[in-house]
Amino acid sequence: MNFEHVVKNISTLTDLKRSCVMYVIDYRNLDKSELEGALIKTSPQYYHKNNVEKALKQCFYHENRHVRILVPIIIKEILLNKRDFALSQKELNEEIIKFEQKIVNEANEDLIRKNNSKKEKYDLFYFILETAWLHENKVSPDEKNLILKLKDRLNITDREYMLLESKLGKFPKPNNQIHTNDEINRVRREMQQMGLIFAIRDENRTDYDIIPEELAKVYREIYDLEIKTNGYQEILKIKYVKKKSYLRSILEKGEIEFDNGSTLSELQELVVRHIKPSILLGGYSARDGLDVSDLSDWCRDLDLKTSGQKQCLIERIIEYYDGIYEKEEIEEDERACWFNYYEEFASRNLELLRKHGLINKDLDCERKFEDATDYIFENYLKQKPIQMIGSEHPDGMLSFGERLIFWDNKSKETLVDLKDHIKQFDRYIKTSKKPVVAFLVIAPDFTEQSVEEAMRYQLLEDTVITLVKAEDLKEIAMKWNENYSDEPFPLGYFKQPGIFNKNLIK
Repeated sequence: MNFEHVVKNISTLTDLKRSCVMYVIDYRNLDKSELEGALIKTSPQYYHKNNVEKALKQCFYHENRHVRILVPIIIKEILLNKRDFALSQKELNEEIIKFEQKIVNEANEDLIRKNNSKKEKYDLFYFILETAWLHENKVSPDEKNLILKLKDRLNITDREYMLLESKLGKFPKPNNQIHTNDEINRVRREMQQMGLIFAIRDENRTDYDIIPEELAKVYREIYDLEIKTNGYQEILKIKYVKKKSYLRSILEKGEIEFDNGSTLSELQELVVRHIKPSILLGGYSARDGLDVSDLSDWCRDLDLKTSGQKQCLIERIIEYYDGIYEKEEIEEDERACWFNYYEEFASRNLELLRKHGLINKDLDCERKFEDATDYIFENYLKQKPIQMIGSEHPDGMLSFGERLIFWDNKSKETLVDLKDHIKQFDRYIKTSKKPVVAFLVIAPDFTEQSVEEAMRYQLLEDTVITLVKAEDLKEIAMKWNENYSDEPFPLGYFKQPGIFNKNLIK
């Protein structure tokens, strides 16, 4: 949507005035039609590259750290990757929260183990960040400049920067707290005043955040982006570049470090983060990359014009994939069915589960009970579980600021006695790389002695063990999803020694 079209669809008079703040003189004295005319007349100032760079720099050094963190996430990570560079405000808030939570979760995974080749660089950059944060628990503009220069020198990506800052407990907020809807909305209004995004409303009165085409083009130049991320990922699925040897060659020539044992998907991930698509297709020299015949064949596969010089063929291919819309996830998650029978999986009602075709063998009961719990946290409580490596770990793990919450499922026909499992749970807690603030045991029901055991463990080890009945977890999940579907469930409610009390949740 071009700038003029955006202006004519700005949602409210308040939003219209807010968008005029940056470049329209005496906007407070203008009516709606005059505001629209003035905005359109001054539109070149909104997407003049120098003005845009200046506004982004202001955000970069903004006294409010929420602005410094959220602006690049909103623009670079989300809106520039969306169809028409637009997203409903409700969905944008959800995606920001999801993005931040994913960074926190990944930071709790073994980043160095994933990429051993960069271990020394990660260690050095982590030390630099840690030192910078020691001064009054904040990073000054001068320190930020130095950090960014070292980041570029060490070839640390923006995402890796966020991950390492998250490992310090400083991203996205202190103690790895996620931004709230109110905080996001305040930054949204500030961005509107700076002319960085605009608010429009469709015929169904749904409000959207949008970047006009002219401004999006400038953002792409500034961020050096050639294509939407989903389009690039589609390129990497095509046979002409879907080869380990080809990807290794491109990464080596770009001086991007990788492990010799990297899988195809790991190499593709590195390419997306470090290599521009024009380089992937065309290489670093005239004789590098794909040859003209392969590029021409690729264009033919896409029903594009096949003649022309190498650069023209590359531009056609990139333009084609840049126009691909994100695929909507329409496949039903099979765990949704297991959620419906959650209590039956917990109590091992094998006869009923077999009758409904939900299990083939007894072991299926335990596995599907665990997977259904994952589904509850991810889809109902909006708390995505952390991916775990190896086999010696609990059934689930969640980020809780700088600490962790563990859980373990116990599927049993009779009451679960915590004493039978406490050594196993103690081992998980004591071998954790981060402090475990609470350990949830999810089961059909518990013995009275289990409550005493949980209390005793907390007194001795300072970790809360919460005994959660499966039916209670399912009930609060359904109620939370019904009343607060766009907000993550506050995990602090699980810090209840002994039997979990669902009635404490408001």
